[in-house]
Amino acid sequence: MNSLYILLIIIGINILIILIYCLPRKKNLREPSMEGFDSPEVATAFEKMTNFLPFKLLYRKVLSQLNVFNLKNSFVDVGCGSGNLIVQVAKKYPNLDLIGVDLSSEILELAKKKAVENNVNEKIVFKIGSVENLPFPDKSVEFIITTLSLHHWEDPKQAFEEIFRVLKDGGVLLIFDFRRDARNFFYGLLKFATKVVVPKALKKINEPLGSLKAGYVFSEISQIISQTSFSNVDIKPYLAWMFIKLEK
Repeated sequence: MNSLYILLIIIGINILIILIYCLPRKKNLREPSMEGFDSPEVATAFEKMTNFLPFKLLYRKVLSQLNVFNLKNSFVDVGCGSGNLIVQVAKKYPNLDLIGVDLSSEILELAKKKAVENNVNEKIVFKIGSVENLPFPDKSVEFIITTLSLHHWEDPKQAFEEIFRVLKDGGVLLIFDFRRDARNFFYGLLKFATKVVVPKALKKINEPLGSLKAGYVFSEISQIISQTSFSNVDIKPYLAWMFIKLEK
């Protein structure tokens, strides 16, 4: 490789960094969104989308965040979708009692199939339920995680109170979700994906761009949480997403 090619690569990398980190953040009002995974077509399309490299990388980032926690006994994935995360958790932490919860029976069937394909079906229990009405007794769960679902909660305050109810004292809730004030570059990527890349069923409901537009910004979610029973809160915003840790 001659010096010209090396120079072009360096220039290209610098342009990409500028596009990602230096373009202004989007400033727009929140647009609530419901995906409707009760539709078999949407559920199947979403499963295909989660196999795209960018989404796999996001799930790996979430999985890496679990390293800082002393995970033991009960672990619940609320809004587990087609099981991408909880299957990986089952492989990494074989001694955990794992439960995946989702509203959609259609997408839970995909999650069960994925668990079987990865030989972890005996380690995971799947239950139908909503974040506002979790199928657990008071103070029965040690760790709850939810990924890319916060922006779909119909009543966030009620959802937080319901999670607070089922968490044991000292229990942890970890949330991973889009932040609506992402860089314009990220909006452009998701706009392109929504119009060109994702399956037709998702294009009809404007996903994944709709999820980004439905996301919260730091100040909004902070205000919501301040009105709940949670007081130990840590919010870490990143490029186009954020991690929210709440401890009971």
